[in-house]
Amino acid sequence: MGDVMRLSGKSIAVVCALTLLTAGCAKSGKDGDGSPSASTVAPTPKPTPTWPLTGVVSKHAASTKPVLVVKVENDPSVRPQSGLEVADMVFEELVEGGITRFATVFQSRFPKELGPVRSVRHVDVSIASPVADFFVFSGGARPTISYIRGHVGKGIYIMTEGAPGMHRTNYHYAPHNLFLFPTTLIANSHKTTTPTSGFFVRSAPDSPSKTPSATTSMPDGTASPSAPSGPRGLPKVVSGVKLRFSGSEQPQWTWSGKAGCWVRSEFTTPSFAKSGLRISAKNVVIIRTQTADAGYRDPAGNFVPRTILTGSGKGVVLSQGKQMPITWTKAEVQSQMTLKDLQGKPVTLSAGNVWVELVPLDGGLVNFTYPKTQKK
Repeated sequence: MGDVMRLSGKSIAVVCALTLLTAGCAKSGKDGDGSPSASTVAPTPKPTPTWPLTGVVSKHAASTKPVLVVKVENDPSVRPQSGLEVADMVFEELVEGGITRFATVFQSRFPKELGPVRSVRHVDVSIASPVADFFVFSGGARPTISYIRGHVGKGIYIMTEGAPGMHRTNYHYAPHNLFLFPTTLIANSHKTTTPTSGFFVRSAPDSPSKTPSATTSMPDGTASPSAPSGPRGLPKVVSGVKLRFSGSEQPQWTWSGKAGCWVRSEFTTPSFAKSGLRISAKNVVIIRTQTADAGYRDPAGNFVPRTILTGSGKGVVLSQGKQMPITWTKAEVQSQMTLKDLQGKPVTLSAGNVWVELVPLDGGLVNFTYPKTQKK
């Protein structure tokens, strides 16, 4: 079944995102006159389960459904990519040469075809370890593969070219033409029923989601020049955000009230999937990260940055047309990530898909735009 590496047993998540309410218990019987007893209480119905990666309520949701984490290229020459529009989560990370690459995460739905599939980076271990059953990429530099072997979450199947469903296409020139049939890979691989609680710590399914509120402060604590004044932590409507990973990679997200989601652009060019659907997200989580030298150069001699996604830092959650500054913590690569507001209270994302932007503190920029009618 191709190049597959099994690492002993997967760590069980401490927090279960699909906790069920206890059914009510009561005495059943009749009074002396034959009428039903007043003590009879109907059982409390069990709530519909939610998908752990998105918080979406569905009768089909199951924490044990396989989770697939796949590296997907984002070089301008391969856009539009296949399958991004149905991902539960997408992580955007800086790689060499100023371009970005995606770590895509699927559980509730799988695209027919996904790609182009490309190589792995150190940070992908922190993304895959808390959730993945299958971790798929095209290969990687020797230092990165060595790091993965020593740090990836236990029980994850690592799969590279030659695995079921991996195939070359005529869409692009090699090495940009490796694609994946996700359902073929899962159907022809070892079965797994290991439950997941998701990448982010979420509240219980019956708890209301906290609507992120906006603020005027930036993730690094500095003020945004165009931000309206107001107390820290109060809700602020935001119309969009411009991100700068490098001079050549500056994605934007714009709130669409009509669609009820954030829509993505590359610079000012709208982003679409190969299916023709616009790339969108219910939640955009901006995580400010430290970067280090990965310890090797690419074939062109470029420095390869290593994004560090453990420890703690600052960021911003964009949801429901609003922004909220947050702090994030992730103790180790196998840990879930916890988000908290400026008062230290846990933040639960709105139900729906999530894009996570890993914007480096060194050289990365985050600039918000606000509605013209909003008071300064």
